[in-house]
Amino acid sequence: MIELDQVSKHYGDSIAVNSLSLTIQAGDFCVFIGTSGCGKSTTLRMINRLIEPSHGHIRIDGEDIAGLRPELLRRRIGYAIQSIGLFPHWTVARNIAVVPQLLGWEPQRIRQRVHQLLELLHLDPAQFADKLPAQLSGGQAQRVGVARALAADPNILLMDEPFGALDPITRESLQAEMLRIQAELHKTIVFVTHDIDEALKLGNRIVVMDQGRIIQNASPQQLVQHPANDFVANLIGQQDRGLKAAACTTVAELLQPARMPLPSDQPRLHGSDSLKLAVSQMLWHKVDCLPVCDDSGQVIGELSMQRILEQQP
Repeated sequence: MIELDQVSKHYGDSIAVNSLSLTIQAGDFCVFIGTSGCGKSTTLRMINRLIEPSHGHIRIDGEDIAGLRPELLRRRIGYAIQSIGLFPHWTVARNIAVVPQLLGWEPQRIRQRVHQLLELLHLDPAQFADKLPAQLSGGQAQRVGVARALAADPNILLMDEPFGALDPITRESLQAEMLRIQAELHKTIVFVTHDIDEALKLGNRIVVMDQGRIIQNASPQQLVQHPANDFVANLIGQQDRGLKAAACTTVAELLQPARMPLPSDQPRLHGSDSLKLAVSQMLWHKVDCLPVCDDSGQVIGELSMQRILEQQP
């Protein structure tokens, strides 16, 4: 759990973050969104002390991080950014292994972890482990950046507009990967974006900021259906409210009884997945129905394209 208690950041007479108080529960996918300069990235960087707050306290699992050595704190927190920052003359495997090596892991354990993470991010270890960053596509390099952030198995992952420089198709693919990874690993993720569609797709909590303050802290459904003020409504886009409401409707809300037998080779949806993700999966795999699982992987029903279409106005 991450607690921010009356946290502020001043730069001379300028206030980047103004008396911000927020609790992020363990396992949350919390997305910060707002216009440029609203304080969202500054808030993120204060959590791992890349920026020191001017006032207030930040606690992780009840411990004030001001009492921790910054370098030790950062080794406990994964960090992924838009520019990735891979070391250009190191292989993919060595880039991923940086933090485990600093923590003194045994070489065999590091090799196993690198192999595990490459597989988790759908990068074949035999093909990618020995490549250099220059030999990767933008999407592959970003996957390696996420793998590096997860390398030491941190409980917290901070992500500052990690997909902002990618093309729309690659970006949507990585968003789906993040949802899959979160469903599997249950990390506490704090994610910064300027894209409301990305926020609605990824977050189970969305924090809207403006001028260094929190304007609204809500679930995607609450944000779309009950924007706190005109700023939030305009951010969402009034003309797209119906579409965005459908995008943040969850699979569980339209769950149907499962037919028997279910194909064993089909991908599985999760009850918390959005309808937007469900449609993408069906189109990608050229099917009109997919099984739905709970967090343990047990099939609890199915969702059909017809059922989704019935909900559209």
